Amino acid sequence: MAEERVAEIKEDKEPKSKSPNAPKKKKGLLLIIIAGLFFIILLAAGSIFFFAPSIIPAAIHPFKEEVSKQEKKPEPAKQGHIYSLDSMIVNLADAEFSRFLKIKIHLESEESKPNEEYDKRLAQLKDAILTILSNKTYSEISDSKGKMKLKEEIGLKANQLFEKFKVRTVYFTEFVIQ
Repeated sequence: MAEERVAEIKEDKEPKSKSPNAPKKKKGLLLIIIAGLFFIILLAAGSIFFFAPSIIPAAIHPFKEEVSKQEKKPEPAKQGHIYSLDSMIVNLADAEFSRFLKIKIHLESEESKPNEEYDKRLAQLKDAILTILSNKTYSEISDSKGKMKLKEEIGLKANQLFEKFKVRTVYFTEFVIQ
């Protein structure tokens, strides 16, 4: 009987960690600790991200870029001198119908002052533009893409004609196809 009592006392003295409920409590406590640490880390990172943006490089910090874009106002482009050509009426190259284009063109140069070369070569410029326009069909220039392409073509041709005078932009202030 004494041996049984000694065995019972030994069992009572052994830690109760061997019971099936003990590992669940340790796992639960461990998960709570990990979740708490994760929350603290997220809170710290968020605080740094929003309250100390100078620490974070601009490439990573998206809000800092938006602020800097708003603060920087784009410098206004230097206005070039605008040359006006007279209205032109041109036959288009349509084979099916006889179509006409009435167009008024303005050229903006890169310089802000008038250029003498423009006046000297105005006849050559008009001839080159009339040649370009008379080779176009209605379908080529009726939509916005066609008009943009036509502007590019006229600008390139003008820049080829002139040595010192350079065209920055071509404007159409009148564009009627009939």
